[in-house]
Amino acid sequence: MSGSLILSPEIRKLRKKLRQIENLEVLPRGLTCEEADKLARRAALRKRLADLLKQQSLVGNQQEKQCVVGYLQEEVEQCIVDEPSEEKEREGPMKRGHSEDITRVLPQDLPDRPSGLVQAKSKDSPADKKRKSEEPTTESGFKTLKGSWEGARFRLRSLEGHSDIITCIIVVDDYVISGSRDTTVKVWHVPTASEERNLGGHTGGVTCLGLVPQEHSIALAESVSLDGAERFVLSGSVDSAIIIWALNRGCSVRNIYTYSSVTALHFISTARGGGRIVTGSEGGKVELWDPLTGQNCQSVRAHEDAVTSLQPHGPLLFSGSADGSVKVWEVERERKAGGGDCVPRGFSPIRLLKSCDSNPSSLALIRSLTPRGKVVYIGTDHSNIHKLDWKTGAVSKLANHSSGSGVTDCVWQTGDGLLLTSSFDLDTGESSLNLRSLPDDGYLATLSWPDAPRFLCLSSWLTGSGGHRWVTGGRSLTVWEQLPANSRERSEITIRRITSLESGPTESGSEEESEEKQEEEDEDISQDSEGPRGSGISWIHCILL
Repeated sequence: MSGSLILSPEIRKLRKKLRQIENLEVLPRGLTCEEADKLARRAALRKRLADLLKQQSLVGNQQEKQCVVGYLQEEVEQCIVDEPSEEKEREGPMKRGHSEDITRVLPQDLPDRPSGLVQAKSKDSPADKKRKSEEPTTESGFKTLKGSWEGARFRLRSLEGHSDIITCIIVVDDYVISGSRDTTVKVWHVPTASEERNLGGHTGGVTCLGLVPQEHSIALAESVSLDGAERFVLSGSVDSAIIIWALNRGCSVRNIYTYSSVTALHFISTARGGGRIVTGSEGGKVELWDPLTGQNCQSVRAHEDAVTSLQPHGPLLFSGSADGSVKVWEVERERKAGGGDCVPRGFSPIRLLKSCDSNPSSLALIRSLTPRGKVVYIGTDHSNIHKLDWKTGAVSKLANHSSGSGVTDCVWQTGDGLLLTSSFDLDTGESSLNLRSLPDDGYLATLSWPDAPRFLCLSSWLTGSGGHRWVTGGRSLTVWEQLPANSRERSEITIRRITSLESGPTESGSEEESEEKQEEEDEDISQDSEGPRGSGISWIHCILL
């Protein structure tokens, strides 16, 4: 009857401009005066956009009514035209132009069928019986889980101390460690909501953090003459440096110069008992570093644009980029002697394991990813979560916003098998967290509070009693602490359900992406202040080695 309402050019321009302005807030460097002025215009742009959307909604409702009336009129007219006259009925088929072969369908020519109105039911196979017996249990379990989250309550704790946006977070026991564009790394004690350490050493904004696993801390402590009980944290920055921090001492123990801005990092283990720091760079390189010596072990030009996410998963390493691509790497467990490789023995370089051409259309900038078995959940600067089967290259999407104009900065798996994703609505500036069950992707709830800022980074852990603690960073650093069921304390968050998020995965390239394509195809608006964007290449490239 009626198609989707086409957005006006001015609405598309405003949305694109808002997207560009919001990207300024996630830049790893400080803002210029001109960029700060653009940020200050967000409220005025959103008000104008809200007015235009309201006007277009009214026009759309009127068009919908007109379409319904027109459709009903067409149906009535068609019925009048199709109604046979009595004279034509008396003429019979021969006089209506059907002078040649007229086939009569006799009762005996009809296919065999049961004499009753209801056909006999076929017997279920053992597999069908088993599936049907399991379905109610699974559905019942999901309803119970959904009901428990609809009644969940949280206390919020604000950790104040950074002077600029928080870009990265990790959790160690009861401590939150945060990195900021203000160049510092801070250590917070969650139970008391107090700042324990202020680690200064970078000369540019901190972009990423990593934790050295306890089993690798002893060797690192020995190399810098510290006690074996010391814990170590890694930080990367736009100043082209990795700093290894001794957490208990509150000091840096090693600086590694990388020659390019560090945009992502992680610590990976090897079968020999050692470990390596793996980093992603602004230029698209994935590199390995020896934490004991600071030596570069391997450097690979992996992507065409900045590496935005690095996530290990067993023996694999997943890298995501601003060019819209995901790559899967395997950490080689040992070097073969005489292999002719210039990389020294024992450095465990990585190699590209597999890549698959998946989506013929380019994907937007990847902001975060989290692997689970053969599936990778991906957050982008568009409104859907992308779900990639990295073995086959198949891509599907999960709705993550109530509108078609949004950003998914964070995707995170909790310790008890839930998928936690951030949702930022570009039209309204509203921010929330969406919760889904795994592995079925069932939508559970949306959680937020009034005037919540955009969540740029996210981490979580479970308390000893199984309660959830989440920490989000952006313009503020906030700990979400789940209250016990018997607590009478009032919840500081709002829990709601968004009907449009209840649908299951849809195939990539479906109609719901049309609005995103409209924005991309709209005329160019100045890009000089926009964050890194992809070059339009296919978003996952795989080469079998």
